[in-house]
Amino acid sequence: MAIRVVFLIKRRPDLTHEQFSEHWSKNHGRIFTSLKIVKENIIRYNQFHILEQPSEELVKIGLPVAPYDGAAEFTVEKLEDLLALFGDEAYQKNAFPDEDNFLDRNSVQVLVGEDHIKWVRGLHDGTTATSNALNE
Repeated sequence: MAIRVVFLIKRRPDLTHEQFSEHWSKNHGRIFTSLKIVKENIIRYNQFHILEQPSEELVKIGLPVAPYDGAAEFTVEKLEDLLALFGDEAYQKNAFPDEDNFLDRNSVQVLVGEDHIKWVRGLHDGTTATSNALNE
């Protein structure tokens, strides 16, 4: 079973949320996904961008919204595949330095786990589904 590694990230303090999101999505996303080792070692890479307005609405009703600007999610067969990526020369030369353009590296928090999907609309509610994504 594949594992997911999630990096909770904050923007550099001198950037607006929009500047952070724009650079991370367009510039860094292009640089990162162009790397050979990403294509070889990573099953799935997802950027989870926080939406400020909906987050503020949840704060207003008393929910404790985590103080992050996004999450970089990596799905890999084994942790060694991700570790190899971080040690890769092309990553170190291209992607790693670009992170300084948008990321507060000191605030990063990491989660490692596996998905246990229990519900997917379309698979259990009588509508048409194209794949069985549930862990049984």
